[in-house]
Amino acid sequence: MAMSAAAVVTSFAVASPALAYNESWKTDDGDPGGVVYWTADNDIVKICDIEADGWAVAAVVGHRLTNGTLAFDYQFYVGGNGNCADRKASEGATFNLPENQNVRIGVCLMKEDWAVVDYCDWNEVSN
Repeated sequence: MAMSAAAVVTSFAVASPALAYNESWKTDDGDPGGVVYWTADNDIVKICDIEADGWAVAAVVGHRLTNGTLAFDYQFYVGGNGNCADRKASEGATFNLPENQNVRIGVCLMKEDWAVVDYCDWNEVSN
């Protein structure tokens, strides 16, 4: 009986909607230390530190204006191998990105509270 309950719990964990995302990509270093996940539904940007390398993981988020220039929306970071952080539209206006526009998201490695930012990988996604 205990085995059946464990199997049911495991199957729910795998099927959880929290695990669904539209796209992901990693930092641009040789052994990536960070990953970002993008979910268009509720404009969720999630970053995770995936390596004990002394670097934090940072996200920089913006969108394209109608004239093609990039508007900066927000940035955030998380440090410590295995730690993740996210921002989503439900948190307020700053995080509620314009609909039907491309969103530009960079995932980078960071040291010293934005003093050193490197190994960025950028992607433009549909919102």
